[in-house]
Amino acid sequence: MIAPFRFSVLAAIVGSLAVGLVGCGNNPNPPEWNRDQTYFVAYGTEPQSFDPSVSYNAGDATIMDLVYPSYFRYNFLWQNPWKLDLDVGLTQPKREPFSGNGPDGKPFKGEKWTFEIRHDLRFQNDACFPGGKGRGVTANDMVYAFKRMADSKVEFPLASNLADKVIGWDEYAKGFGKKKNDAQDRVNYDKTLSGVQVDPANPYRFSVAFNQPYPQFQYIMAMHFTTPIPREAVEKYGDLFALHHLVGCGLFRLEEYTPRKRIVLVRNENSPGALYPTVAPPNAEPRLLVDVGKNLPFLNRVEYRIITEPITNYNLFDQGYFDSLGVGQANAPVLLHSIRPGTSMKQRGIEMLKGAYPSVEYLAFNMEDPTFGGYTPQKRKLRQAISLAIDSESYVEIMNQGLGVKTEFLLPRGLCGYDPNYKNPYREYDPKLTKAKQLLAEAGYPNGVDSKGERLTLYYDNYTDNGPSDRLREEFIRKQIQALGITVGSRDTTYAEFVDKTNHKKVQFFNYGWIADYPDAENFCFLLYGPQESPGPNNANYHNPDYDKLFEQMRSMDDGPAREAIIHKMRDMAVEDCPWIYLQENEAPTVYQPWVHNRHSNPILSNLLSYRAIEVDKRLALQNSWNQPVLVPLVVAIILIIIATVPAVQTVNRQRNRRVRRPAGGPH
Repeated sequence: MIAPFRFSVLAAIVGSLAVGLVGCGNNPNPPEWNRDQTYFVAYGTEPQSFDPSVSYNAGDATIMDLVYPSYFRYNFLWQNPWKLDLDVGLTQPKREPFSGNGPDGKPFKGEKWTFEIRHDLRFQNDACFPGGKGRGVTANDMVYAFKRMADSKVEFPLASNLADKVIGWDEYAKGFGKKKNDAQDRVNYDKTLSGVQVDPANPYRFSVAFNQPYPQFQYIMAMHFTTPIPREAVEKYGDLFALHHLVGCGLFRLEEYTPRKRIVLVRNENSPGALYPTVAPPNAEPRLLVDVGKNLPFLNRVEYRIITEPITNYNLFDQGYFDSLGVGQANAPVLLHSIRPGTSMKQRGIEMLKGAYPSVEYLAFNMEDPTFGGYTPQKRKLRQAISLAIDSESYVEIMNQGLGVKTEFLLPRGLCGYDPNYKNPYREYDPKLTKAKQLLAEAGYPNGVDSKGERLTLYYDNYTDNGPSDRLREEFIRKQIQALGITVGSRDTTYAEFVDKTNHKKVQFFNYGWIADYPDAENFCFLLYGPQESPGPNNANYHNPDYDKLFEQMRSMDDGPAREAIIHKMRDMAVEDCPWIYLQENEAPTVYQPWVHNRHSNPILSNLLSYRAIEVDKRLALQNSWNQPVLVPLVVAIILIIIATVPAVQTVNRQRNRRVRRPAGGPH
């Protein structure tokens, strides 16, 4: 029978195609994880280090700070100003005067901070401990963290912040060997660092003594550098401690790190937990107050997918397979367009939240350059004229996709000394450049030409590792300055070469930025402090003795009106000298899926996932509705198959029904 053959084959082909298209899901998340409290998020690069004494990378901190808690943590709900809450700390530290004689015999007047950690902390289970069971955390583990900071081989990035202040730091640092795994190191770690000691009467209490007042130390105690570190883990795992054997006492622990694939954290069964903030700012959104006082964390697991292609990360978020996605230079054009009112993302309930890092981006002159440096009235006017030619608002919109706010000075919003009403007289852009041209003429360069009739040239030192974006930034700045009649030359290098040139004062004019180590005015004002000249953070090599004296007075003060008044004096001096052209304070938007609970942006926090939760049923339902199979291709495929199959079947049919003539008398 021909008919059954024809339709059975056709039905089998079409059925297989239909099942394939309808039944083949594209969700890359493990099904069992997708149905519980697992947070899925992109990780755009391979991690550099998870060693809490070493890592200074903002991306890696989002993982580390879930594993390695510090004495303080920033309050999830507060920003501008930021608020510190206790984390591993049991009580607020006690500050008291501390005096003595330094190594040079000169007396000093400093202070001693006394801390007490929680008594219920335990390290995660790990093979470095007897029986694989995590032991209790004591003050010895905090002191050990400080000893590691003093070991130059560890490469603690804030060593200069503590080395000149902590009593006995330099002497203790000299006791370490010069090579890794030096036998001398173990002996030195057994010795006492005189300025950081455990209270013999209380194993959970320790103190840190300084030779000067150091109010910013509270912020150091909110960074993962000062987390409790088990010596057993460092000595057992050696170099592998940095990336593959994290051993902390935080809310989560590392379960898996597969290079180029994923990083997985799971809830730490030994953690006593933490509490959702109980004190909220007056303007807090009601949706963020539902969980006040509840135990953290809400998540069971976090999976960071290591994917370097921005478009892939965007597509996975768009399909609902990532729960949030950061907005950066690489994906901003498409993502900001997709989240506008009326677009599908907006209609689906996807939300973008902006938050501002305490940061500043600027253009700087090398103040030791013979042409553009110096402190005479003419030199100041030359820099002021160029500053007036740069339009920060256009820069933010064009070069940074609007992800920033124009700034008038180096202090970002929320810090002591920031004045929202202050207007920098040399940052008020006028398209006609009237004042800028007047100042340029008074500086001795009318229309950009000197007294010999030669046109002034300013060399822009730029690095091009980031490709087109760096060249576009350079071109934007060049065009604006050239409107004054000044020629702008380009000196492009790699980033490594650029850093080397900056450190050796071989630059003339360049673009730079600073993200705060901690939200305090000292951490920004020191960028213009003379003794911090290159290779330090004062890469403009600005030297103003009056500014330096005020800075030295201000840095040891607590926030208040007196400190603010000093900062304003420093600001007025630096603005008039104009070593910098202040551009913007960066913003850090993130887009969130509608099923993410406690959506809130606070960029200074690296442990935001401690507070997140997932509405699992909602996630499953929306993922389903957003990823329905497209039936049009199926229908077209079926039609094409029928068109191609029917003639073939008809041919087979004719062949099977052909009658063959046989010669007469032949066999029957």
